[in-house]
Amino acid sequence: MSKIEANQAQLNFAMVCVENLAQSIEFYSGIIGLKASPIFEYQAEENNIWNVPEGTQIRQSICRREKSEIGQLLLIEFPDLKGEYIRSDLDAGMVRGFWNINFYVQDILKSVEVLESKGYLSWSKPAEHQIGDNVGTPIEVIVDGPDGIAINLVQLPKNSENQSIQEMCKYFNANGTTEKGFTEIVTTSHCVSNTKAAKEFYSGALGMHQMFSDELSSKISNQFLRRPDDGRTLVTFMQGSHFYGKIALSEPINYSVPNNISNACPPNIGYFGQGFLIPDIQKVISENDLNNSEQCFIHLKQDHDLKAIRLKCPGSQALIYLLEE
Repeated sequence: MSKIEANQAQLNFAMVCVENLAQSIEFYSGIIGLKASPIFEYQAEENNIWNVPEGTQIRQSICRREKSEIGQLLLIEFPDLKGEYIRSDLDAGMVRGFWNINFYVQDILKSVEVLESKGYLSWSKPAEHQIGDNVGTPIEVIVDGPDGIAINLVQLPKNSENQSIQEMCKYFNANGTTEKGFTEIVTTSHCVSNTKAAKEFYSGALGMHQMFSDELSSKISNQFLRRPDDGRTLVTFMQGSHFYGKIALSEPINYSVPNNISNACPPNIGYFGQGFLIPDIQKVISENDLNNSEQCFIHLKQDHDLKAIRLKCPGSQALIYLLEE
């Protein structure tokens, strides 16, 4: 697995508690086109990383794009335990914490058609909307995925004055998609109550840099994101050393969102944590005052255990897992 180069991280794993592992694998592998690892089963030991009772049965699989270790999904099922949906109102839009994963697609209309034919319905028709003054006008849509996760599809703008977007378009064109027409996870949405605190964590502990920040308030984007028509949202994109695996920080300015952050943990169902691979956990702890983080081991697959720490991200208290490779 890849490590951070020059201390610049990118999202390696979106961690998802699933209601039905086979169904979630079918979505991310059979429909999105990621490759699913063989299901790994084990029992939770005392003081385990997921903070579930000792002896709990755990089943998990990693869905990833071939030759890519960015934007993977770690799907985890706890068949012994009953979990609630983290997004308790599945008709609502954004919630505090992690709620949205984003794939770039070649043809957004075709992708929506395929997803809806499988029963995964979109919130609206794909919409072209302006982001900032020079980023461009991507076409986006959100689809209800399994486990209460909002799946954000993006067709990149054809013309953008932003150099970072131009370079990302070149990368996308050069690397393409899965055979199903989707990339790995490119961006994950993190709704915060304090952008400054969250940004300082992603930049300080993980070495990410700010790619873009602006207040967004267009009616078109508010409608497809299920925000109030007059909603104003501070959106800040954080990027590591890769074009993919970005973090989109969203802070509501003049409206409120459901705050179920205390529920956003295993075995509750949905997107509950972000995982980053780092070369030296102790160095990150000592340099970023993370002494209150919880140290443990994470089992990714058979005979592949990693030292890890679990902490709560400043700005939202959402769960972050740092894995030492």
